[in-house]
Amino acid sequence: MKENRTYYKKKAYIILLFITIILGFQSLYEYYKIKIDDPIQLLSAVLYGIIKLFLFAPPISPGDNTTIFYELAKWLAPILTSTFVFTKISTTLLHLKNIVFNKISGNHILVFENSFIGETLINNLLNEKNSYKISLISKKFIDDNLKSKYEKKGIATYQLDFENSDINEIKEVFSALNINNAKYMFFCSENDLENYAIYTNIIKRIKPKRHIGCYIKCESKTVSSYIEDMISLERKNEEKLKRIDTIHFDQTDLTVRMLMSDKCVMQSISSNIDKLSDIGERISVDIIDKHIRKMHILIIGINELTITLLKHISNDMTICLKDNTKVSIIDTDAATRMRELLYNNEGLKKSLDIEVMDLGFGKNAINEYLRNIKNDDDLSIIFLMNEDVVRSLKNLKLLDRYFESVPKLIRNISNVDLSYILPKNHEKIRIFGDVSQIMTGDVMIRESLDNRAKQFNESYNKASMAAGMGEGQKWNELSYVKKNSSRLSASHDRIKEEIVRKVFFSKTEEEIVDYLNKKFEEFSDLQNNRKENPEKFKQEFCKYLEEAPLLDFLSRLEHKRWCNSYYAMNFKYGEKKDENLKTHPCLIDDWDIIKGEKFEICHPEYDLLSVFTLFQKEE
Repeated sequence: MKENRTYYKKKAYIILLFITIILGFQSLYEYYKIKIDDPIQLLSAVLYGIIKLFLFAPPISPGDNTTIFYELAKWLAPILTSTFVFTKISTTLLHLKNIVFNKISGNHILVFENSFIGETLINNLLNEKNSYKISLISKKFIDDNLKSKYEKKGIATYQLDFENSDINEIKEVFSALNINNAKYMFFCSENDLENYAIYTNIIKRIKPKRHIGCYIKCESKTVSSYIEDMISLERKNEEKLKRIDTIHFDQTDLTVRMLMSDKCVMQSISSNIDKLSDIGERISVDIIDKHIRKMHILIIGINELTITLLKHISNDMTICLKDNTKVSIIDTDAATRMRELLYNNEGLKKSLDIEVMDLGFGKNAINEYLRNIKNDDDLSIIFLMNEDVVRSLKNLKLLDRYFESVPKLIRNISNVDLSYILPKNHEKIRIFGDVSQIMTGDVMIRESLDNRAKQFNESYNKASMAAGMGEGQKWNELSYVKKNSSRLSASHDRIKEEIVRKVFFSKTEEEIVDYLNKKFEEFSDLQNNRKENPEKFKQEFCKYLEEAPLLDFLSRLEHKRWCNSYYAMNFKYGEKKDENLKTHPCLIDDWDIIKGEKFEICHPEYDLLSVFTLFQKEE
């Protein structure tokens, strides 16, 4: 009842209005029919009298005799008018208040377009701990009830159509928004080209005074490339646009990103490296690698999430040096469907050990495959991805016979709550598929991840200067591919941190940080000699890694992860680095070649830098 208060208020006003008009009509008709004979004049007098009732001007003198119906109408009409007028005034005052508070806030967020995902994002952000101030700017009409609802929540709403508004109108809205000081902008239209058009109109008009993160919903790779080309071109004319950071998102990517951060997934990865605690003092690269169990993922169901999930697995679940993560994919006609999906994603065959199994139509077809998997090795995680959640629930019962303790993530797009039918071991089961799960600050904004990525880029630039290769590029000057690469590296930090914790199980986190700081100082001393004698630096760096086997392992793991992430982006080995042709000279799997003949090209010290960004506290 409370959630539908506005609805019932509206119904009550309509009923009272209807009653007031009837009472007014009946009472005024009875009053005027004695004095007016002409039916047209009589009707006109009655209707005019009703209008006067609502305008605080009673049509009948207080001294005249009237019926109880007139007295009721005389009081109800101005009350209803007052309610309407005061509602408008109240909404206007709330809007002015929201403009002022949003304008001076350092956490001001702009959401463009009143779409389903935009509304979901706003509602989620309002419920989070961060005290965001939000403004909604929509091309489409926002009805008064929704506007009033938003304004009461502190959300300033505006209607602005860039194509049909004059320059002064746009300037006035931009001034009210204080757009140059916004923290984040979200472009949430359902149409990619609309988001491109709105983003372009804004970029051509603003001069940011701070770093602004622009999150653009864009499923089309072609439109994404046009967005990046446009911002690159505009930055040449306006230096301040280098403060703009664009992030493209779509529902598929956000969903998979959320899954990769799920507690069940992280616990599963952690269980694969538990044996590292048994190493003791006898640490070497080979021993560390032998104590890590290869990841094995089972995916049941092929659909639009499959390729994106495989790409994230390529990066986030790289934990072994010698073996790629194994992925078993089961579905009807799986071989043909996966052949089509991998046709434009050949790189995934190099970054993952993919096993495709066609599921027949027999009643016990899946049983045979599950028994084979059970006999091969232990599963790490199971993704039940069928759009038909009933099929997934049926498979869940079967899976629990073989893999009861294995985490299972079930896709549910039916909008039906499944919690009441889950088995007893439901703590190992996650349900996903609701848009509200992904339109959150943690999944969308991922501020801590970006901070880590920026730290890595800063460390990279410092090392580049020490190597005599120039200052490097600042974060917002990087290409979209390089930004994405840094983010992928940052998302893998949690795996590296878990490995460090397991190997140094007897150390506190403070002791681990002290160790890394000490090793970083030693590395910095080596860097100081790089310009004068590159060959000597190469020898000393290789010796440095040999004497620190954990750092050596993590550097190799970072290079393998980097290769896997670039393979997943369809890059291939090439003598020249070219993001358009998707070639890179460092896509070499053999670490000995990287730190040998390709040392000066591939700079293995950059892989080590990712280790020194671990356990960093956010400022």
